[in-house]
Amino acid sequence: MDVFVVVEHLLISLVPWLAGVVLGGGLGYLCAILVRVLFSSFPDLSKPSMLLPWRAILMSLLLLVLSPASVAILGLGPMAGAVVVGLSMLLLAMPLTAAILLENWYPSSLSVRLVGGLRTLATASVVVAVGAGVFGGGGLGSSMMESVRLLQFGRALEGWLAILALAVLLDLLLGIPQLIAFRKSEEAQPGLA
Repeated sequence: MDVFVVVEHLLISLVPWLAGVVLGGGLGYLCAILVRVLFSSFPDLSKPSMLLPWRAILMSLLLLVLSPASVAILGLGPMAGAVVVGLSMLLLAMPLTAAILLENWYPSSLSVRLVGGLRTLATASVVVAVGAGVFGGGGLGSSMMESVRLLQFGRALEGWLAILALAVLLDLLLGIPQLIAFRKSEEAQPGLA
């Protein structure tokens, strides 16, 4: 194994990881503070905010960052790879930081957290299924891969928008059981949920 390749891999992964985590963590902290101020000023916002499809938006942005669109914008090479890693880490660190802080400030029941985890995994599966297109697995992923291969970027963008719409719809639909779980936990332990 070539030592240069290993060092290069570390540089295009760890340096952008650090930058993405610092920037994304900082943005997540600011988002959490903003939400805390909003919830303090308007306490009735906390329940409906549970329906916000942030998971779907996050996963769809990750798909965009990891798509050929990034190659078209950034080009090829280690620097482009490092930027993609950094943007991906930023997109992951921002909601993770916000969620950790908000969970600390506004603890939720286990059932609410579990349904939230299912929402995250469901929206991720819609996005990750695009990868099936690489293997000829069908669905929007195959359509998007064919569009990219034929340099029909408008058609690939349409596929991305369709995936975003599916992920948002799924996120919203699964938000309903999460809201129900929140209400049940609130009824079971008034003042704690």
